[in-house]
Amino acid sequence: MNRRIIRYTVPVISFLIMFMGCLPLTGSMTGSPVVVLAAENEDTCNKCITVSDESLSFEDGQKVAKGDIKIVNLRGTWREMGRQYGNLMKEELEDVKAFLDTIIEANKGNTANTKEIVDQQVAQTPHRIKEFFEGAAETSGMTVRDLQTINAVERIGGLPKCSVAMAWGDYAESDLIIGRNYDYSDFFSLLKDDIAVTVYHPADGSLATATIGYVGEIYAVNGMNEKGIFLELNNGKPSANIKSPNFRVTGTTMLFECLFEIDELSDMNTFFNTVNCSSSYIINVADENEGQSFEWCPIGVKHGEEDLDNGLLVSTNHFVNPEWLFAMPSEDKSWESQTRRNNLISLCEKDKGKINEAKMKEIIDTTIQNGGAKNDLTVYQMVVVPKDKTLWLQITGGSEWTEIDLKSFLDS
Repeated sequence: MNRRIIRYTVPVISFLIMFMGCLPLTGSMTGSPVVVLAAENEDTCNKCITVSDESLSFEDGQKVAKGDIKIVNLRGTWREMGRQYGNLMKEELEDVKAFLDTIIEANKGNTANTKEIVDQQVAQTPHRIKEFFEGAAETSGMTVRDLQTINAVERIGGLPKCSVAMAWGDYAESDLIIGRNYDYSDFFSLLKDDIAVTVYHPADGSLATATIGYVGEIYAVNGMNEKGIFLELNNGKPSANIKSPNFRVTGTTMLFECLFEIDELSDMNTFFNTVNCSSSYIINVADENEGQSFEWCPIGVKHGEEDLDNGLLVSTNHFVNPEWLFAMPSEDKSWESQTRRNNLISLCEKDKGKINEAKMKEIIDTTIQNGGAKNDLTVYQMVVVPKDKTLWLQITGGSEWTEIDLKSFLDS
C-alpha cells in the first residue's frame, strides 16, 4: 500500500513539459487523472502542502499527495464531487475495501454485524451523500454497496478512543491551538496509507468544508469549514452507554452536515440542543477565539469544560459535567481516560502561556508512560490553528509531522 503520486507523474511528465502551451490540463480527457504541475515561484511549496502543489486532476477535482498524506479537493454538485473522488481515490478505496475483507474474515471488531450496520447506516443516509456514492460508483469501479460499506469502516471496525487539548488566552503563546490524538483498534494501523484530507466545495452555496479521516468516510470525526469552525469527536460511551433509537441519523453524519451550514461558533450550541444524538460522544469545537466541549448522548447534551480555567480545554473519553450523575467509568473500561486527561492537563499547566505549534506537538506526542496521552492505539495525530486554517498531520508508522495549508484549499 506504499503508493506515491510519482507513479502517476513519471510516464507523462516530459510530455507535459513539451506541450504545456497547447495542452489544457483540465482533467476532462477520457476519464483518466491528469497531472497538473506545481506553480512556479510559490514560496510556500517547499514548506507545506498547498493547493498550488503538483497534483492530479479529474474533471473539477484535484489530488495532492506528500508521503502517506493525500488531500483531495472536490467541487460541484454532490454527484460530480463523488465522480471526482471515485476516480482520484480509486486505489485508496480498494485498500480500505481489502482491509474490511481482512478484518471480516478474521472476525475483528463488530464484523459479525456488518450487514446490519451497513443496512442501518444506508437507511439513515441523507440524499446528497447518496448522490455522492452514485457519482463515485461511476468512476471507481466499485458498486454503491461497496462504497456504503467502506463508509461504515469505523462502525464495523470497533470503537474509537481519542484525546484532545485546546489552548488559548493565558495558555497559548499566541493564537488558539488544538492538539488531537486519534486512537483506534490496533489493526487500524493497516490503514496508515489511507488517511486523507477531503475538501468539499458544494455547488449549492453551502460552506466549503474539509474533513480528516480514513478514505471513504463521507462523514466527520474531524473537520473545519471555510469560516474556521473546527470540530472533533471523542467516544463518550464509557460514561453514557445508552442505546439509541434505530431511526436516528448517525451523529458523525450530522456533524458532517452541520459543518456546511454553521458560520459562527455560537451556532454550535443551537445545533447540539436541536439535534438528537444517535450515540454518546464528546464533541469539542473551536474557532480562532475559544474552544467548547459538548457531552452529547441520546438523552441530551451538556457543556463539558466547566472544571477547567478559561483558556484550556482537555477531553478524553468520559463526561466531566457533574450534572449528568453518571458514575465515573473505570480506567480499564475507558482506556485510561482519567489518566490521559489528567496528564494532558498537567502538561498544559506546565507550559501555560507558552503553548504554540511546536509545544503542542510535544504535548500530544508524549506517551502515557511518560505522563502524556499517546498510547499504542494512537493511529494519527493533528495540530490545528483555526485562525489561519493550518493543519499539521502525523501518522503513526507513516508520515512524520506534515504541514497542510488548509486555507489555500478551502479558499480555492
